[in-house]
Amino acid sequence: MKEFTREDIIERLKDKYPKLTFVPTTVTKNGDVEMDAITIRDENPIAPTIYTASIIERSESLEEAVDIISGIIEQNISPNIDIDKLQNKDFILSRIRIGVQKCSDEELVKKSVPDFPGMEAYLYFVEKTGSHDSWSVKLRPKLMSTAGIDESEAWALAEQHTFAAATITSMAEIIADMTGMDIDECETPDMDIYVISNADKTKGTASILNHDMLKQFAEEHGCSSIVVISSSIHECILVPIHETIHIEEFDAMVREVNATQVAPEDVLVDRAYIVNFD
Repeated sequence: MKEFTREDIIERLKDKYPKLTFVPTTVTKNGDVEMDAITIRDENPIAPTIYTASIIERSESLEEAVDIISGIIEQNISPNIDIDKLQNKDFILSRIRIGVQKCSDEELVKKSVPDFPGMEAYLYFVEKTGSHDSWSVKLRPKLMSTAGIDESEAWALAEQHTFAAATITSMAEIIADMTGMDIDECETPDMDIYVISNADKTKGTASILNHDMLKQFAEEHGCSSIVVISSSIHECILVPIHETIHIEEFDAMVREVNATQVAPEDVLVDRAYIVNFD
C-alpha cells in the first residue's frame, strides 16, 4: 500500500501553485466506474480534472506523483476554450458524435441499443486542439435545451459523423504495422480477425452501430453472420462466421480480457454478440 494519498498530493500542489485551487472529487466514468480525481481551478471557467489512482500506483514517492501532475498542469491548466462555444448550437452539431458505454443511470441524451443488449448509445461532442489533443463533453438534456438543439437532428448528425469516421482493420495489418513485417507474412488462415473503431481510436466502438457497414463486411467475407467481441469503449473485434461456433467461448474470453487487460473505465460489457444478416 502506498504511503501517500491524493490528499497528500493536494497539500504539496497548494504550496507549489498558490494561485490555483485543488479540489478532491470523484468522477463517474463509463456509466458506473467511480474514479478519484483532483479538479484544478483558476480564473478560467474550464476546470481540468486529473485522475490520481494510476499516478499514485506508478509513482515510487509523493515527490514523483507531484512531479507527474505538475507536468500535466503546466501543459494544460489554461486550455484555449471559448466557454460560449459550449452552448453554441452550430459548434456542437458540427462536432457531435455517438459514443457507447455499458447501461447506466447517467442523465445523458442517450438511447438503448437493441442489437447489443447491455450497451447504451449517448451523444457527445469533441473538439481537437492539436494533432493528438482534444477535449469532449457528453450531452445532457439541459445543455441540449440551452443550446436550442433538436434531439432528432442531433442524433442524425451524430450518426453521420460517427459512421463517416468508422474503420475496419485486419489484425494482420495491425500486427504488420506494429512489427514492421510485410502484411503477407502476418496473414494466416487463423488470422481472420478484424478491429472496428474510428480514425482516432477513441470511443470508436460506436462504429458497430453502423449496420450497413457490418453487413457489407459480412458479404465481403462470404458469410451471413459475424461475431462482435466487445473489447472496450474504444474498439471491438469482428470475426466472420463460416462454421458452427460456441458463443460461450467468446463470452469467457471477453470476461478474462476485461478482468486482466482493460482499464475499468474502458470496460464495455462482459459478453460477445452474434449479428445475423439473413
